[in-house]
Amino acid sequence: MTTGELSRVVAPATALSDAVSALLESPLTPLADHELLSLLREGEAARRRLELLDARLIAEVQQRNLPAKYSTRSVKTLLTEMLTVSPQEAGRRVRQAEVLTARIGFSGEALPPLLPASAVARADGTITSEHVAVIERAIDRLPATVPAAEVDKAEAFLVEQARVFHARSLVGIARQLRETLDPDGTCDDVEQQRRRRHLSLMPLSDGMYRLCAELDGETAALAHTVLHSLAAPRPDADGGERDERTGGQRLHDAFAAVLKLALRARQLPRSGGVPATVLITMTAEQYETRAGLVTTSFGQRLTVGQALRLADEASIGWIVRNGHGAVLRLGRKLRLATPSQTLALIARDQGCAFPGCDQPPEWTEKHHIIPWARGGGTDVDNLVLLCGFHHDRIDTSPHPTGWTIAMRGGLPWFIPPAWLDPEQKPRRNSRR
Repeated sequence: MTTGELSRVVAPATALSDAVSALLESPLTPLADHELLSLLREGEAARRRLELLDARLIAEVQQRNLPAKYSTRSVKTLLTEMLTVSPQEAGRRVRQAEVLTARIGFSGEALPPLLPASAVARADGTITSEHVAVIERAIDRLPATVPAAEVDKAEAFLVEQARVFHARSLVGIARQLRETLDPDGTCDDVEQQRRRRHLSLMPLSDGMYRLCAELDGETAALAHTVLHSLAAPRPDADGGERDERTGGQRLHDAFAAVLKLALRARQLPRSGGVPATVLITMTAEQYETRAGLVTTSFGQRLTVGQALRLADEASIGWIVRNGHGAVLRLGRKLRLATPSQTLALIARDQGCAFPGCDQPPEWTEKHHIIPWARGGGTDVDNLVLLCGFHHDRIDTSPHPTGWTIAMRGGLPWFIPPAWLDPEQKPRRNSRR
């Protein structure tokens, strides 16, 4: 690029930065009401047009294959690292660049954007990135039998509606448009569902995660069958205490039970050279004091108590390090019951052993009565079958205040907390 060409690119960017600085430094109080609203409207149009500039820049980065040049995995990764935006935001920007910018064909010919009408509207600042996401999704869901000319008309129609309505209203308009173009529906379009299938797990700022998915019909049928069978409310043995979990919380716990079952099945493919394993790292001080937060290999933050409880019930690996990061101790799957022990537990408990529970053995975990992390042995006299829900109700702290378990005559007995039964009479599942 020559000096003159460079100045033609840099000068407008510098002028834009100076203009923004001037606006930020200008007092707003002297403005009349209509002037304030006009400035707000003009600022929004400029913001939208700048997002299209961003899309053009990202498309150019992609075309030059800069991720490979700068040793990053993808454009999304490059944006995440260089601009310090979240992976989700980087992915959204990359996708907008893919549908809003001109393309190059296999033979080098110039091709229009995938959403040409949307690109024009973004250039004049009349629609938002949310509008584009709705339009893209609506066009993507049209069956392949709709002629290309009708698809172009559909996009143009949605763009015109986007100039008037906000994105949430546009969703309903797009749905009506699809029903008009495809009145018989596309439930039998297996290939389209397969193309649209998607699942993501997005971290939130408070340590929680948001699960978002679009499931094909077959997977949705499986999910409904499995999750709802595990998410039914579970009353206590005496029937007097209701399950206080919400429907959403019950489905969450059912999902957790399915994941634990997958780990316990020990049939997952190898990952990183070892069988699929939840890897947890902690310091020697944390291991001794049972205090603080530890980290999994995927970056989730857990309390030491949560980590050690997970060690007691799932296929995990744990690493204890000193203050300098040196590895002091390794452990993995030291507490797994043998197949013979598992059969003995099934024969004895016949499912979840908690009083009143009817969950079958397939949906139970092998719980250490004396926790494995505190030296409890992996033998039948220290193990009991518990479903995920009742596993969470057992108190294994040094000074318990909830339900506890005691082995008597080779059988597990459950001792209720004093607030529930002042006499704390041991109870058993009436299944036997």
